[in-house]
Order: sequence, then C-alpha cells, then structure tokens
Amino acid sequence: MEVNFITNIDDVPRFSWAGSSQAYYQISLHQSGKEIWKGEKQATSEHTDIKYSGDLLSAGEEYHVTVSTWDAQENALEEYASTFFPPLSYPGDWNKARWISFDYHADSALPVFRKEIALNKSKEVENARLYISAPGFYEAFLNGEKIGENVLDPAQTNFEDYTFYTAYDLDPEELQNSLLEVMLGNGWYNQNVVWNKSMIYGQPVFIAQIIINYGDGTREVIGTDESWQWQTGPITFSNIYAGEYYDARRELDETREDRWKAASPAKLHPKQLKEQYLPPIREMEEVKTVKITEPEPGLYVFDLGQNITGWPSIQVKGTAGQEITMRFAEEIDNSGNIDPTSTGVKATKHVQTCKYICKGDEMEYWQPQFTYHGFRYIEVSGLKEKPGLDFLTGKVLYSSMEQAGTFTSSEPTINKLHDLTVWTIKGNMQGIPTDCPHREKCGWTGDAHAVIHALIYNMDSRLFLTKYMFDMRSSGRNTTNELYFGESFHDRSVIKKPAGIPTMIVPGRRTSGIASPDWGTAQVQVPWYLYLYYGQEEILETFYPDMKVWTDYIQAKNVDGIITHGLGDWCPPSGNQTIECPVPISSSAFHILDVKLMIEAAKVLGRSQDQGRYEEQLKQLISSFNREFLNPQDSTYGSQTADVLALEIGIVPDEFKKGVARSIVKDIHGNGDGFLTTGIFGISRLFKVLSENGQEAEVYRLLTKTGVNSFDYMWEKYDATTLWEVLPVKDLAELYNGRSHSHPMQGGFDAWFYSGLGGINPSVETPGFEKIIFKPYLSQYIQNTKASHRSRHGQITSEWHNEQGEFTWNITIPENTTADIYVPIHAKDQKITLNREAVIAREESDEKFSFIGSYEAGSYTINVSTTSK
Repeated sequence: MEVNFITNIDDVPRFSWAGSSQAYYQISLHQSGKEIWKGEKQATSEHTDIKYSGDLLSAGEEYHVTVSTWDAQENALEEYASTFFPPLSYPGDWNKARWISFDYHADSALPVFRKEIALNKSKEVENARLYISAPGFYEAFLNGEKIGENVLDPAQTNFEDYTFYTAYDLDPEELQNSLLEVMLGNGWYNQNVVWNKSMIYGQPVFIAQIIINYGDGTREVIGTDESWQWQTGPITFSNIYAGEYYDARRELDETREDRWKAASPAKLHPKQLKEQYLPPIREMEEVKTVKITEPEPGLYVFDLGQNITGWPSIQVKGTAGQEITMRFAEEIDNSGNIDPTSTGVKATKHVQTCKYICKGDEMEYWQPQFTYHGFRYIEVSGLKEKPGLDFLTGKVLYSSMEQAGTFTSSEPTINKLHDLTVWTIKGNMQGIPTDCPHREKCGWTGDAHAVIHALIYNMDSRLFLTKYMFDMRSSGRNTTNELYFGESFHDRSVIKKPAGIPTMIVPGRRTSGIASPDWGTAQVQVPWYLYLYYGQEEILETFYPDMKVWTDYIQAKNVDGIITHGLGDWCPPSGNQTIECPVPISSSAFHILDVKLMIEAAKVLGRSQDQGRYEEQLKQLISSFNREFLNPQDSTYGSQTADVLALEIGIVPDEFKKGVARSIVKDIHGNGDGFLTTGIFGISRLFKVLSENGQEAEVYRLLTKTGVNSFDYMWEKYDATTLWEVLPVKDLAELYNGRSHSHPMQGGFDAWFYSGLGGINPSVETPGFEKIIFKPYLSQYIQNTKASHRSRHGQITSEWHNEQGEFTWNITIPENTTADIYVPIHAKDQKITLNREAVIAREESDEKFSFIGSYEAGSYTINVSTTSK
C-alpha cells in the first residue's frame, strides 16, 4: 500500500494513506537503507496531509517513507510505503540552471532546444530526475520519446508571481549518451492574439535541470545554459485560443548542424518556481467519430456525438506539402456546415483552427501540443480522398483529478442531466475552473463557487481548488485600478481596488474588474468547503485572513444592512437582460452567507473575538434583509431566486419557511410557465430547498418534465450533450445564438443528486465525511437511486429502491467514520429493520424523516415497510 506525498502549502512534506481501521500510526524515513528519522507513535485515526516533523531534508534526494498502523487494541494493521523527493527551492536549488530563450520574433515558428548528455560511466546511477518549467508550456523528449504524460504543462498562474515546475523520473540506462529535446509553446505566457497585447507576460522561455544521484553519494547536475542549442521547429503558429499549425516538413534534421544556434539567457522570466502539486492536465479519455458528412465537395464534417474539450488526433497518408485544415465548432448549420458562433468568434475574432502539413512519408500521426478547443464538430479540408471514421479521434483533456463520485437512478431524464453536467465539468477543469473552453477559458470566481459542490462530489478536487485559492490570493494581492460594477453589469466605473480583494477572473492578465459581492464570495466559500468536504483545518487557517479581508470589505459597503452592487443571478433561461432577482437581494444574501461562514470558521479556529463580532453583524444583516425584502402577507421575497437564496442560506424566519417554499412553486407555475426562471445561483439550490420544505412532488415534476420548458428539451430539441451558458428550455433560438455550449456554472444542482437523492452529506460538526449524514429525498417518487462518493476515509455508498410499498436501502460507512441515518417516512405505521434487526426511530427530524441513530463503519441494509404488510 502506498503513501501519497504532497507539499501543497509550503515546502514541508505531507503524507497521506488509506487509513483503514487505524487507531495509531507511526512514520519513519529511510535513506540509502538507513533509518534517518522516526516519529512518535500517534494515537489518532488521522491519515491525510500529516506533516513531517523531523530535521530538514535535502531537496532533490530520494527518501523512503514507511507508515505503520495499529488498531485500537494496538494490533498491527497495514504498513504503507513509498519513495519521495523533497521539492526544490528557487533560486537556491536551481543554481546550475538558468532561464534560457532564443532569437524571438512574433511571427517566427516555435523553438526546439537540445542538449547532448553523457553520464559518468564509471559510476552507478541511483536515480535521475528531470526538473523543468516553461510558463508557455513545453514538451520534453529523451531520445525522441516524450517524457511523461502531462500536456499543457504547467497549469496557468499569475506568472509575474510564480510558475510551476514538474519533476520526471528518468531511466538511467536511457540517459546514457542521450539527447534531450524541449519544444516550447506560447500558452498563456505569450498569448498575443486574442483580447489585446496586454495579455503578454513575455516570450517563450524555460528552465530545466537533470539531477543525477550516484550510488557513491555524489551528485551531477546538468542545467540549462548557453551550451544548449536551438532552432525553430515544425510548430509555425500556436495560440491557446486560435489554434495551432504544424508543418511536418520542418521536423528536425539532426544531421544539419549548421541550423543549430546557441541559446541565450532569458531577459524576462517568472521570479519564483514552485513544485506543481495539483493534478496535471492529461489526455483523460477518447471520443470516436460517429458520423462524417460532406456538405460541400471535398469538405468533410466529423461529428464526435459529444461536445468535448481537448484536441483532435489524426492519422493520414498524404503527399509532401499537402495542407489539412481543421476548424472546430459546437454546432452545425442547416446546410450541414460548422457554425462556430457559440465558440465566441465575435469576441475572439478567430475560429478555432488547426493545420497540418504532411511530410509525405508513410502514415503520419499528429495532434496539437500547445492549444486546446471546445468542440463537437470538426470541419476538415485538404484531403485527397474521402476519410474513414478512424481518420480523427477526439482526445479529452482535463486536470487528472480522480473520479470521486458516481450517480445513477431509474429516471432517464435525471441520469441524462447528470451526464451533461459531468461532461461540462470535465470540459472546464484545465488547471483552473473555467467558464467555457473556447471563448474565454477564464477562472471567473462566480462560476467557481456556483459549481464547487458538484465538482467536489464528482472529482477529487482538493489540490485543484487549493491551487485556485492561491490564484485568488495572488490576483488580489496589489492595489490597482480596476473596473467596478455598480447596481448592474452595465453600471461601470474605474476605481482603486484595495489589496487583498480578488478580481472577477483569477488568475491571469484578463481580470474583468473588482470582484462583485456575488462573485468574490468565492474567497470565503472555497476555503470553507475545502474544510467541510475534506476536513482540512490547515486550509481554513491558511486562508482565514483572506476570508476576513473580503467579508469586512463588503460589510463596509452596506447601506442600512443592504449590499446594493453586483451582477445578480447570472444567465437565467430568459437571458441577462431580464434577471429576475434584484441585485440587492442576491448580493445581500451572499454577504449574509459570508458572515455565517466566518462565524463557523472563527469557531473552528478559536477566534472568539471575531466570532462574536460576526454574530452581531449577522443579526443586524438578517433583520435588515427581512425588513427590506420579505413580503409577510404573501410569504415571498419576490422571485424564485430570491426565495431560494433566502431559504438555503438560512435567512427566512421559521414561521415563513413553508410559505416561502410554496411561493417558489406558485411562481414556477405562474411567471415560470411551469419551469424555472432562476440563473446559476438559484438553479443550484432550488431542488434542495423545495425538498427540505415539503415540496418533493414539485422537484420530481421539474426533473422529469418533458417538452417545452424542461431540462429534457435541451437534448430532445437541441441535441445538447453539455450544459449551455443559457439552458435551452424553450424555443428562443435568438437567445441561444452565440451562447457557449459548455458552461459548468449552470450545473451546481448536480451536487444535490448526491446529497439529496443519494442522501450523502458531510457534517459541519465533524467535517471531511468523518461523520456522514444519510438523508435521501424523493424516495416515494423514484424507483431507485445509487450514489457513491470516495471521501478521504474511503468509499461511501447509498443505494435504495422503492417497490410495491417496501423501501430497501443499502449503505456503506467507511472505516474511521460514523454516520447519522435518517430514514424516509413513507407511512405513520411503518416498520424499520437494520440488517434484519428491528429498530425504533429515536425521533422524527421532520414530517419526512425519522432519525434511527448513529452507526459505526460497516455495511447496512435498511428495510422500511408498513405494519399492514
């Protein structure tokens, strides 16, 4: 069993392992077969991100870590072991490597660098590693073979602050008398095509070193310097938005020594290097072509059947100089040609395009290296004969987070909705949580918090989101002049942004202004939910100052307890011109949420003074909110989103909760014409609040409705395979024209499929799923549901079916955890058994659930039937 190693907050090693039924653990370190440190035996079940507490370790050297575990009776359990290398610090551990570049011209082809390597043959190599960083992306090759599986590496950051390096283990035998080549891209670092020239940080540069540790304890370091050589390579154009051109005739001819030039020191480069700890972007899946059409002679349109984010992989046998052009789109028009409108050509001024020029040998294989696209359809021209389905395959790219959740049910519409959401999430997690994979590719903070719960339930996004929080801190660090949104998106001015306040977009040069209250709330929400779902108190401690700065900044802007500026509940079905929830309601509600989370965070961290101050603020804010917005006669705050936010955040007085839920349903059948009018913040919460307040039947109707004004309409009418920027639920073609077809901000509701239908919930009192709250809804409407979530403690499962008046529920509680189980009430006189033993409900949590108790780790089968059966 392996120990996982990370250094995600500082350079102190942290270790994680499976944990099993552990009650004690002990960590020891070895080097070259000798024990160099042994920690104290710890009486705890903790097994995630355990800090190393010994003496300083040598960067770049190999260590072996062993974790021994025991149960409560101190019987030996599993032993976990692995090797790791402490990270390099910059610049000290890079003193034999320099940032290097080439004779750059804006229109020149991208460079390829090389270095011949000859090791000391008299010594045995113990290990060898390549450390490399290029802010505009790189691919490295040893003797012609690509090193590692990472693509679009490293992840985007604010490059004026820092960039990431990646380490790769090398085979010592392959390293002997070898040739190391490095291709560079432009990436985000030299993005000089879309938006404007201010996006550029600098020209392509990189730094690398190979550290070779010999068996006799000596070390050799081969670093980048002027002895490296370069020449322009086959990539003649590359832009992260617009595409990539590759001329195979320009592939390197190593026999032409006259073409190689000496590398030059880089004049401009990132000032700090950190080890990349978040999962790297990789080719995660393949999607085959399902259909080829020929709308015009010689013009072929490939349909993958699925909207994806990634790139094409082609195989072709062509003639020298034959140019094959590929253009990408999410839609086709009535004549069968691609329609790239939804990919943002109006904003970017570019259709996503790749070109490949054949060298004319045997079968040629190609795919881009330093760009990616959002697409379902690919228009291909330049072929000399009709292609087969195997000509082109779609490669799906996203940060290689492990799948954490699975969900399915007996309802096809719910399953399809979940499928669309998962595809959209995967399509927008390339180093940062993006809004779309083509037009903007930006880390909008509002989009991030709208989808955070769904992301966490579906993927192990702990390190991914931790990195995003550092991006947020980095983007907000300075006092700068930024755009400021007043009472709407169109009410704009430029003001001084205070230090510590994030921008709308992080990271990157495109900031789009000071984060509005409904977007910047991510600075509070993301750390809190990292704590809630993963039990990471250290993350909460690390970002508590950022959370506090944001909350106090917004509090200072309140007018009689109301926050009046913001963007509102973005992209409702009718479009942003008719946002149905007034901005002061949504912004004030999010500020109340921030203050509530600050109370909880202060409580966890022992900040009693802050806790008391925020508790006083909360009372005043809730009072002001209800005084200003609650209509007590009609039990409503005026719109679906307003009512949903007030209920979910906990603003509604108890005596009005059921009435406010009824008001939502009334509005759905009135203003909503039988469906939702909410934007991204309302849609993510609506099913939850309706179910919790006596409206399960309406939730079931909404989720299974067909025809106009339904989720079903998205795929039946519009053939959607991902979630659109504005969900196409009715015949409003002019509204959807130009809107992205891949926007995860609309998919926040998917978390409720796990927490509500599956009934798998974390506990605020014991976070990180150390205690699980099992509480499934809609069990009287859906025949069966199956959900799972892999927490840090192990796999949680919930599977139930309801047939012929009998409810059967199978659950799994992982080791080192407990669970509170709430059984749905199907009849007043129902009988409950757990593993065939009768149990009596301890209490009814409400009219829908009975609490049957807290249970230890294990598998349980619960049966519910009426006494008349």
